[in-house]
Amino acid sequence: MPEETFLDRPIDRRSFIKGGMAFVSAATAMPPAFLRATFDDNSIPIADVTKEMAASIGRRVLVVLQMAGGNDGLNTVIPLNDPGYFNARPGLAQNPESTLPLGNGLAFNGVMKGMKGLWDQQRMAVVLGVGYPNPNRSHFRAMDIWHTASTTNVTGNGWIGRLMDATTHETDSAWRVANIGNELPRSLFADSVFVPSLSSIPAYVLSTDRKFSKDADRRLQTFAQLNARYAQDAAVQAEYGGSLAFVSQTGFEAYQSTVMLQTDAKTYTSKVPYPTTPLAQAFKTAATLIMSRLGTGVVYITTGGFDTHSGQGAAQSRLLQTVSDAVGAFYADLAAQEAAEDVSTVMWTEFGRRIKENGSGGTDHGTSTPMFVIGGGVKPGLYGSQPSTTSTDSNGDLKYATDFRSVYASIIEQRFGVASKDVLGQSYTTLPLFA
Repeated sequence: MPEETFLDRPIDRRSFIKGGMAFVSAATAMPPAFLRATFDDNSIPIADVTKEMAASIGRRVLVVLQMAGGNDGLNTVIPLNDPGYFNARPGLAQNPESTLPLGNGLAFNGVMKGMKGLWDQQRMAVVLGVGYPNPNRSHFRAMDIWHTASTTNVTGNGWIGRLMDATTHETDSAWRVANIGNELPRSLFADSVFVPSLSSIPAYVLSTDRKFSKDADRRLQTFAQLNARYAQDAAVQAEYGGSLAFVSQTGFEAYQSTVMLQTDAKTYTSKVPYPTTPLAQAFKTAATLIMSRLGTGVVYITTGGFDTHSGQGAAQSRLLQTVSDAVGAFYADLAAQEAAEDVSTVMWTEFGRRIKENGSGGTDHGTSTPMFVIGGGVKPGLYGSQPSTTSTDSNGDLKYATDFRSVYASIIEQRFGVASKDVLGQSYTTLPLFA
C-alpha cells in the first residue's frame, strides 16, 4: 500500500486557516509595486471578489469586543444603593462621588467617560447580571462556552461562524469577517467563511523571500495563478479528493484579501484622533475595514488583562479607561463619517469576579457580569436586573438574571434577520435591544 501523503488526508477550511496562514506575514512589508500587481492570466477572477463591495457602508456591521480575563462587573457598573457592595470591598469599592451616574442607583466607574458619553447620547444598552446556568470558572472553558454558545459542544464552530455560514453567498467579500489579532477566536470558526486575521493593515501582506525582493511581484503573481488554476481544475480535484483544490482556493483567497485591503484601505481617513493604545489602534483598524469598500460585516477584537487577582484598583481602572476611550473615539469617528447608525458593538467577558475582595487587593473568578451593546439601532437603557451582593447563589456568588445567549439571539434576529435557533441550536428569550 502506498504511503499516505498530506494530499490524501481530509482537510477542512478551519484547520487549514488555523494552521497554514503563515505566509500572511505580520513582519514583512512588500515593495510598493506589490500594490499594483495584476494578473497576466485573464482567467483569474479577481474581479469576482470586488464586484459586490459597497461603494459606501450602507449595511449593518457588528463589532465584537472580548474583554479577556474576567472583568469585574461590580466595579464597572457600580451598585450605589447596595450596602453589601461597600461592606464586601473595603479597599476596592468605588467612591460614589467619583462615579458616573446611569440612573436606578447604578453608575459607571469614574474612568469610563468615553462610554458615558455614548450612554448620554442614548447609543448604549447595558444588560445587567449576564451569565448562564452552572457557570464555569476556568478561563479556557468559560471562553469556549461564550465562543460557541454551548455548555456541551465547546469544540465546535463559533456562534458568529455559524451565523456567517448560514448567510454566506458566493459573491461575499473576502473581508466579510475580520479578526484584529494574531489568533483566530473560536467565535469565528466556520465551515465556509474565509476569516483573515491581521495585527495592522500595513502588516497584512504576503511574504516572499527577502533574498529575491526584486522578483516579489512575479512570485506573487505565480502563486496566485497556480492557486487559482488548481482550485478550478476538475482533474486535480478528482485525483486528490479536493484537498489540493481546497488548499489552492484558500491560498488564492488569502492573496485576494491582501490586494483588496492594501488597495481599498487608502479610501478611508479617520476624522477624529484616536488614543495611541493598541486597543484604540485596533478600533481604528476596524473603522478602516468598515469604511473602506471591502464589504466588511463583522469585526472581532480581543483585549486582555482583566484577570485581576491582585492590585485590581489601579489595574482595572487603566483597563476600563483604555476600553472606554477606544470605544468613544471609534464612535466619534463613525459619527463624523455618518456611519454610526450602521455599526453595532457588543462587549463581553467570560465571567465576572467574586463579591468579596481577596487579601491581595484583587478579586477572584466569579459569575455574572454586565454586557454592553452600543451603536446602530440600539434601544438604549438598562436591561435585566442588577444582582444582589447579599442574596447570592449557593457559592456566595452573584446570581445571573439574563442568559448571555439571549443577547446573542437578539443580535442574530434583530440585526441579521436570521432565526436564532438555527444558529444557537435552541431558542432563547430575546431582549428588545434594537429598534
